[in-house]
Amino acid sequence: MKLIYVDDSGNTGKKLDDILQPLFLLGGFIIDEDNWKKVDKAIADIKIKYNIEDMEIHSIEIMNGKKGTPYQDWAYEKKLQFFSDILQVIQKFDLKVIYFSVKKINFKRYFQSKYGKDFEQQFNISPYLLAFSYMLQIADSYLVSQDSNGMLILDEQDEWKKPANKTFNLLTTLIDEPEVQIEKLLDRSFFVESSESNMIQLADVIAYTTKRYLELEIRELNDKKRDERIKLYYIYKDNIYKPNFEYGSHSILKWLEDNIGNQTKDKPIG
Repeated sequence: MKLIYVDDSGNTGKKLDDILQPLFLLGGFIIDEDNWKKVDKAIADIKIKYNIEDMEIHSIEIMNGKKGTPYQDWAYEKKLQFFSDILQVIQKFDLKVIYFSVKKINFKRYFQSKYGKDFEQQFNISPYLLAFSYMLQIADSYLVSQDSNGMLILDEQDEWKKPANKTFNLLTTLIDEPEVQIEKLLDRSFFVESSESNMIQLADVIAYTTKRYLELEIRELNDKKRDERIKLYYIYKDNIYKPNFEYGSHSILKWLEDNIGNQTKDKPIG
């Protein structure tokens, strides 16, 4: 049995024009159940080393030095070393990393071009739900390649929990649509509080550092910040699982539009 832990980064809901958050990303890792205790202990040991054993690892709070937390007193170099220590857990236990990113401006242009400028009021798809649907396909592709069942565990999401589980449930029963049917993920998606899960906190770091690396194609940054983002990403770059399908040509997007997003089935949108 494989466990798939996933968290998000860059979530601005349906606000798609935030120039400081141009990307939304779901990211995480796949772990064999037999390694769970070892990985959990490795993360706990790192938290003890940095005297934050009672704290939740929340990447953006660490990088920004959130007031009222131990992170406000951490030097920049200490923050980078902490992230490096956490990410090396991926290498040590040979965890598989998965992610899917959405450029928000492209998302907005795509749906506006098809359904009109008011698509957000009538079309119940967000970057979260789009990325979630692709993550199901990516995770299931890996499980099929390993001939293993798996369980998906995500950070708690009040707004998108119901539509995410609706999507999951539909995709597990699509016998007549094998190109999008989920075969190896069991039961449903489980949403847990990140503060209670070291694994979700590791997924948080993966999602955060992956998003920051991908932003290098979009944002202008000085050499120091570019090098820092590249260095962290390259710790686990070779552990990233690449599915055997092309994202752009996969039929999950059309299926999502037809079955989940359109809230006005009786009339065209736009």
